[in-house]
Amino acid sequence: MHAAETVVRWVAALLLSAVSLSACAGPRDRPIEFVYLALGASDATGVGAVPLTEGYVYLIKRDLDRRMPGVFLMNLGVPGARIDLIKEQVRLARQAGAKADLVTVWTGANDLVNGDDAQRFQEDLRALLGMVDDDIARTIVIANLPDLTRLPRFRNGSNPSVTAERVATFNRIIAAEAKAVGAALVDLFAGPVRDDLVFGPDGFHPNNAGHREIANQFVRVILPALNLR
Repeated sequence: MHAAETVVRWVAALLLSAVSLSACAGPRDRPIEFVYLALGASDATGVGAVPLTEGYVYLIKRDLDRRMPGVFLMNLGVPGARIDLIKEQVRLARQAGAKADLVTVWTGANDLVNGDDAQRFQEDLRALLGMVDDDIARTIVIANLPDLTRLPRFRNGSNPSVTAERVATFNRIIAAEAKAVGAALVDLFAGPVRDDLVFGPDGFHPNNAGHREIANQFVRVILPALNLR
């Protein structure tokens, strides 16, 4: 079985169990009042943080927990995922009947680093956000890409796909597609890219401090989008 097929089956099982859980909570269970669905790649799973539950998605969930009861997280982050796999996750989520009060999306870095075509990325992102907006959630918060050229792994220019021009192109695409569905944009490109925020062993993923910075930037956009303080 191919790795991608394995991931898709795992995501399908996770979605079915999550949807069943949200539908079948009994009177003794803490009622689910707010569903947060996270879409992304390794960063969404907490890679670079120790432990993984210090990743930005879990930090966002904890912040929401402090502000409202009954927050339920469906984290569909998959290490290494590119936009095509994340789009398939959304298709499966829709097929499983998943509904969410908030969806966060952070994608594009793996596509850019691997030299994927920007136009194809835009087409897939448009389809992904359209499915979320039409059938899953009305509140969507999506982040753009930080300046990947300043990360230790790419600073020496060894990867010809990681250029300032491609980062700018991907970010224009993310901004345009976010605007098309009324999604709120987290401007990570305007945020800091410092070595003390990067996981040292790979020079790419955020470390604990980096995940906190990303979570804080997401939360600053999420709160007004949800009319929360």
